[in-house]
Amino acid sequence: MKLGTYRDKRDASRTNEPMGDEPEARGPTWRGAFVVHQHDATRMHYDLRIEIGGVLASFAVPHGPSLDPEVKNLAVQTEDHPIEYLDFEGVIPDGTYGAGPMIVWDFGVVRYLDLSAEDGLAEGKLHFGLEGKKLRGRFALVRMKPKGKATGREWLFFKKADAFASKGSIVDERPESVLSGRRVSELEAQADIASQVEAEAFALGCPRGSLPAKKVSPMLCTVGDVPDGPGWIHELKMDGVRIIGEKTDRGVELTYRSGRSATAAYPEVTRAVLALPPARVVLDGEIVAFDERGRPSFDKLASRIHTAPRADLRHALQDVPVIFLVFDLLAVGEAVLVDLPLTLRKRLLRKLIPAAGVLRVLDHLEGGGDKLFTFCHENNLEGVVSKRADSPYRPGPARSGDWIKTKTEQQARFVVVGHTVGERGRARLGALDLASYEGDRLVWRGKVGSGLSDDRIDELLKLLGPLAVSAPTAEGTYDAAPRGRTHVRPEIVVDVRFLEWSDEGHIRFPVYLGVAYGVEPGLCRSAPHDEDHVAGAEEPASEAPTQAEAIEVRVTNRNKVFWPEEGYTKGDLVDYYAAVAPALLPYLRDRPVMLVRYPDGVHGKSFYQWNVPHGMPPWVKSVVLGKHVSSPDEGDNKKHVFLIDRPESLTYIANLACIPIHVLGSRVGSPDLADFLTIDFDVKLLHLRAAVAQALTLRAILDEVGLVGYPKTSGQSGLHVFVSLGATLSPSAARTLADLLGQLIVKRHPDTATMERVVQKRGPRVYVDTGQTGPSRTIVAPYSVRATPGARVSTPLTWDEVEPDLDPSRFTIRTVPERLTRSGDPMAPLLADKPDMAAVMAQLAKLVGR
Repeated sequence: MKLGTYRDKRDASRTNEPMGDEPEARGPTWRGAFVVHQHDATRMHYDLRIEIGGVLASFAVPHGPSLDPEVKNLAVQTEDHPIEYLDFEGVIPDGTYGAGPMIVWDFGVVRYLDLSAEDGLAEGKLHFGLEGKKLRGRFALVRMKPKGKATGREWLFFKKADAFASKGSIVDERPESVLSGRRVSELEAQADIASQVEAEAFALGCPRGSLPAKKVSPMLCTVGDVPDGPGWIHELKMDGVRIIGEKTDRGVELTYRSGRSATAAYPEVTRAVLALPPARVVLDGEIVAFDERGRPSFDKLASRIHTAPRADLRHALQDVPVIFLVFDLLAVGEAVLVDLPLTLRKRLLRKLIPAAGVLRVLDHLEGGGDKLFTFCHENNLEGVVSKRADSPYRPGPARSGDWIKTKTEQQARFVVVGHTVGERGRARLGALDLASYEGDRLVWRGKVGSGLSDDRIDELLKLLGPLAVSAPTAEGTYDAAPRGRTHVRPEIVVDVRFLEWSDEGHIRFPVYLGVAYGVEPGLCRSAPHDEDHVAGAEEPASEAPTQAEAIEVRVTNRNKVFWPEEGYTKGDLVDYYAAVAPALLPYLRDRPVMLVRYPDGVHGKSFYQWNVPHGMPPWVKSVVLGKHVSSPDEGDNKKHVFLIDRPESLTYIANLACIPIHVLGSRVGSPDLADFLTIDFDVKLLHLRAAVAQALTLRAILDEVGLVGYPKTSGQSGLHVFVSLGATLSPSAARTLADLLGQLIVKRHPDTATMERVVQKRGPRVYVDTGQTGPSRTIVAPYSVRATPGARVSTPLTWDEVEPDLDPSRFTIRTVPERLTRSGDPMAPLLADKPDMAAVMAQLAKLVGR
């Protein structure tokens, strides 16, 4: 058990650290991810964690890393940490192991040299290269020979001499987190920072309100020359993808300009936005990847845009690292900033993102735009965006003259797919039809006529004449050719210089340069630099873009036994939840859940999982429960909990060894309204026959007052009855009604039923528990598995099945999927019922008054 020591040292019900899952056996490690944490615990220190065999081998480094090869620092090997610790940043609660603030000081890719990581660890010599935000180049860990009180876990950590070595103290020069930009000393003051920025926004005149990012179309530029004179600021035009980033109490959402969700493609950006101080913030910027020379590279970024989303941060770090260059702040807290002058919005943005990490504020110049454009032209950069310093934020799609882009010319190769008839002296050939490939599709990109001299037309007609065909050879809508057009087979490649791409994906202001002899047409891949023109792009879904994404969830340790007596494994649990997902998901959708994890099976240690773990994939939704439910008796202990709305999310939590799933009676969109109340018949001190009789009494009462009850097994030994309320009562009022129904049951069964909360005072009676109804109160969901012998399932029943010889052990992960296929879900109408609560209350008053 690689994580056994880690788990033994931590109380999972109290710490906010990730628990993780045991990794599967794998081959030698040559490449992985690393993180360096700065941790202010009993004493300040750094922790180097490098991926080895599916976990993070961890070394406490009291003095931190150094880039000076002459400095060799002590590194004490500690317990292995779960891979989810890669992006853990937060304040570990007082009274728990390692209490204190911890920041992600650096992270990136580790590559092992000479020996695999496992062999190097065994030999006591680890040589590796780091590719991080701060640490780069070759490093070494060398185990010290035990002397005196040494334990054999002492190592020396040092930099090897290479181009990245330097004098000085990197930990003093770069003290900030690469996620949040905060120093470790500032982490506990996050709430104060958020409040200060929000208060300053209100003081500047910002209105109070909300700005749903999905409804914000990014502000767009007009095209023109770099403006002269004062009152303008100038930024580099980055060759990336435009992103609106939003953090709310439901998590983080990244959205492309097209409206498609980008969240799953950039987990490191999602995690960095989540680390920002405010509970709510809306950002505008570009996600950019850089080439080996440090220049923005859309070609490199393209591999991140439409590949299948990865489930964790380490893959993102190893594939193509990206940066979110933020240039505007649209909302913070409850303050909406769009009417604030640009320079003031940028000033507040700097306070939220004080240092460069995964998030960076895009720098600008006040004046000197012409010099910046000359620099772009000389260095083959895209160009300059000039913005009025006092401009408000004007959402698109209309373009605003307050933002002007000035682009340098581009040069690319296109395949010729036709030519048009011109006028006067150009009747032979007016313009060439050009195309390029997106994946296997050949797409029309526009026409070029400038630069075609008579000699060049002669050359082209000689090449194109034999290639004439009767139909278009490229996709897309061609521009009109009123004098005629000849289509040709796509075999001739030409060089073209042009200014930019239009919104329709066509080249603007092109100039013909010549034939590119010997070039394969399939190499013509030039396309607009946005997410809609990368191979694999599809039209955005009209609703819930993330729902349409193909998510592959990697299940680890499928053969790990969870129920030893039956031999049922984690794989069996995963397969069960996948099989019943269509029936189960309606009860979970938009409803906060509480989970219980059994990483070592039903007989091992278990713990409640209210808060979502660090390292959670961005496509798994979440919500802050403290903002979902407001109740004086619940205090201010906010919980960041799961929302399970798709089959992949069920697979994800099952892979975390979550066995039972508990749900609230209210939804995220209507936290003050309960959809149902619960009566729980607890038979621990009596028997199920008595509970059956009481449940049938409850049914008769419900029939009399105009309510409908839906029975289900508890999944253990008792019974539950859900009573549909149709979202007509508050959770507190629903609890009051549940108490009243419970009292009526006890009144009719005084010898076998009780509502006494103290176990010792109940006697041999069924406990009629109404405490599962109310603000923040949960009940096990229909079709949830329980950690009981036989892997029982909390199974909805028909009332005809609620009879004295009812046997809950019949309903297990083996039998319930087939039952659902055969008979359907008897509880399905629960969430659609709309009882007349005024009539119900009138009937109840009569019943109670008898």
